[in-house]
Amino acid sequence: MYNISALSNNYNVYMPKMHTLSGIRDVAANNATNPYTSMPSYKSQFSIPSFGINQIRTSLSTREEHKKYDEISSIIDKKTRKDLQVLLKNGKLLNANSNDGTTTLDNLYTIATVKRAQGLDKKNILEETIKAIKHPFIIPQKFGDIPINLQPEIINHERTLGKNISSYDLDVKSSTCPAASIEFDIAHRMPAEFARMVEGLTSEDLCITKKINVNDLSQGLLDIIWMLNEFGTEHKMLDWDTLVVKLRPDRNAIIRARIQNSYKDPDERSLVDVLMQSTFMNVGAQNTYDSLIDKRIPKYNDDDSGLIDIEKNFAEELATGKGKVCVTYQKIDDSGKLIGYECEQSETLSHIQNTLNQGDNVIIGYTYCDNDNNVIGGHEITIIGIETDKKGQKYFICNDTDDGVSEPIKYSVDELLPKIHHAGIPKSVLVGNVEFIEAWKELMQIYKETKIQQEQQIALQNNRLNVLAPAA
Repeated sequence: MYNISALSNNYNVYMPKMHTLSGIRDVAANNATNPYTSMPSYKSQFSIPSFGINQIRTSLSTREEHKKYDEISSIIDKKTRKDLQVLLKNGKLLNANSNDGTTTLDNLYTIATVKRAQGLDKKNILEETIKAIKHPFIIPQKFGDIPINLQPEIINHERTLGKNISSYDLDVKSSTCPAASIEFDIAHRMPAEFARMVEGLTSEDLCITKKINVNDLSQGLLDIIWMLNEFGTEHKMLDWDTLVVKLRPDRNAIIRARIQNSYKDPDERSLVDVLMQSTFMNVGAQNTYDSLIDKRIPKYNDDDSGLIDIEKNFAEELATGKGKVCVTYQKIDDSGKLIGYECEQSETLSHIQNTLNQGDNVIIGYTYCDNDNNVIGGHEITIIGIETDKKGQKYFICNDTDDGVSEPIKYSVDELLPKIHHAGIPKSVLVGNVEFIEAWKELMQIYKETKIQQEQQIALQNNRLNVLAPAA
């Protein structure tokens, strides 16, 4: 899920110029307690393109490449060797769309030959990475259970650090849909970068290092630096145009990863998923995320689960190295009620279509409501295409990391479009189409000021109750 407690503030980073709809669209869910039954969904026959693969190479051409391929093949099982062959034939294995120009093969070889973090098995890492690149739709957000015999040691360790947790706290449902969607997007479009990220996160450093062109991000240099400091992201400038960031999972992610290394059940996250999703959650949550309990310390609202839209967008930009603008489409009033839209539905659709046309996916956050249009939940999924049937009906082709289906799913455009609260849209798609109202820095300031005001009001109310309370 994504965090919806801040949505009622209705502060928009960017607002489309189109006329605001005056009426309230009825987007009540058929089953308001379950976001996944609110819209009819179908397995898609959509042909999934391999985005980001330029100058496709499908055969090993040097002695070094053959050596690397053979080394990897000697470690993985028979089924994964077939998957590796598929990656070679479809161009993903020799794809070099990574941050440092290395290929998928290069990074898999590093995993195979360089020492991994303690408690992580390179065979498992290789097999899980290859499977995810071959078919990214298998990436789930479902947490694995912690075996009962391991829980006391973990609980006692956390208590020594001042966290009073119990077995109940370790049994979590998962609020990592924003991070899982980012992980899917990278595996789907940038196989070499996905493998490079896995290599870094499973190394002894447990860290991803990325060089980012400042001009590729959505904000100016001063705002970018402010955001990095605000979010506590380790960074330095190589020059005026090049930024180096280090992205790390929370300190408890390795505990979850080691457990999944040895105790993974079907449909649960792999050790790779754990480290990737924990990293993106931690980056978005200002380094306050805790993988053991799937909670974070809220900085801009009162909810300690999930990420708000701005936080997800920040994590997505750093993870992909490409500027995405967080566009808010729904109007939510202070009571948490959907009261309208910031633009016509056709404009929202054009933003999504134009983003897809340039080879990007679109991670969206949608809301689901009760019969009175009160927002009761939210979820993040990824739109990867649009399909039109013989009757002219349009469908979004989507990936949902929490639907239990390891295939693309299609939703009716008419059903999903009015539910979209926000989306990450490339700035190039929006130039000339939106009015830029506020920068991220200003929005963060507003969130913090609002939270301070709320805390002051609560403190004042408590003081009044103490004054009115009868003496003991």
